[in-house]
Amino acid sequence: MSKIHSFVPNFIQPIYQKIRGFRYQVEEEFKKRVTSVHPHPILVLGNQKSGTSAIAALLAENTGLSVTIDITQEVEHPIYHHVILGKLSFDEYIQRHKLYFSNAIIKEPNLTLFYNQLIDYFPQSQFVFIIRDPRDNIRSILNRLQLPGNLTEIQLEQRQMLTQAWQLIIDNFGLNLPGSNYIEKMAYRWDYMANLYSNNSEKMILIRYEDFLQDKVSQIEILAQKLGLKPINDISDKVNIQFQGRGDRNVKWQDFFEKDNLSRIESICNENMKKFDYLI
Repeated sequence: MSKIHSFVPNFIQPIYQKIRGFRYQVEEEFKKRVTSVHPHPILVLGNQKSGTSAIAALLAENTGLSVTIDITQEVEHPIYHHVILGKLSFDEYIQRHKLYFSNAIIKEPNLTLFYNQLIDYFPQSQFVFIIRDPRDNIRSILNRLQLPGNLTEIQLEQRQMLTQAWQLIIDNFGLNLPGSNYIEKMAYRWDYMANLYSNNSEKMILIRYEDFLQDKVSQIEILAQKLGLKPINDISDKVNIQFQGRGDRNVKWQDFFEKDNLSRIESICNENMKKFDYLI
């Protein structure tokens, strides 16, 4: 809370908040007018809760580059699904989020869905793809949403607690993927992302989240070198910063998902789990 805010009488607060909001809108609009889209940003892709935030943030810190950690407007008021529906062009989507696309490193999981459009728009860009064991990945998403992993289906009141942005993700909006319940849908989403990498592996740099956890500093420095960047800052004192809310890594998969839902994940993701050395 700002010092000025604390001195504003309660009866004036609504007017004060409107003035602050208008000022923010004016400032944002001015920034948009004077800001340019980065011509060839490094794009960090991957599923939600797969470690993309930590890796993008540490890469930026290590190399001194500017970074976007999520398009925050998409969290509050998503419009990416309008691109999927054909109601909004990808060019217009980028222009509306020009401030976020002005940085040298851009991390936004939903952009993974638009890989082909990104290649066309940023032909000189480099791509980093982060993957995580689907059992941990899905568990972490559900931890974030405060949902259990052993249900047959999410109940209406539980869905109503989710933001629109997360409902679009849980439902795999626009992806035309199968799935009879929320666990299967998320498993098919992970598999879709894994296939996207496999089909474009020659154009992406892969990091397994599990390898990153083993030696964060080394993994970031190796990534920087692969991208042709020079590490200039020591990040050893920053590797344990939580860039996103941490899930419960200590719970066992069998306990969290129980037998049926765990089997669903391992069956749907089986082939790609083998490719990425995730044991069943």
